[in-house]
Order: sequence, then structure tokens, then C-alpha cells
Amino acid sequence: MLLVKTKQLAETRIRAGLSQRALAKKCGLSGAYLSQLERSQRAPSPQVARRLCDVLQAEFDTLFEIRECPKHVLFQRSLPS
Repeated sequence: MLLVKTKQLAETRIRAGLSQRALAKKCGLSGAYLSQLERSQRAPSPQVARRLCDVLQAEFDTLFEIRECPKHVLFQRSLPS
């Protein structure tokens, strides 16, 4: 699972002098999607993570964290009652 280090992403973007909208445009993303990333509401694909790192000239480990999902986690769908 790819997790965003939200504080670091926002701080790196601000240090680069970019608004959310400007960074999103440079990365080919919507402003709403980038906002969701910065608020941990979405997880980026590896391709989006790489684009953000490239545009912000940041190391991957600075902005993102990889966590393994426990093998015992089951995904279950709620059935109508």
C-alpha cells in the first residue's frame, strides 16, 4: 500500500512555490485529486507518486511510504439485510 506523507507533500509543494492547482497541472492531475492526496483521502498510483517526485524534485521516501497489507486482512462486502 502506498501512503502519502501529507505534511511533507504540502510543505515540499509550498517550498517549491506551487499552489495545489499549479502542481496538479504540472503533474497532469486535477486540483481536487491533489487536494485529496494531501488530506489522505486517496492513495496515489506509483505513476502519480513518481510524477509528483519528479516535478517537486523530491526523493520518493520524503513524500511517500510503502506499507504491506497484512496477509490475514480479508475484504468483505456488506450483504443487504
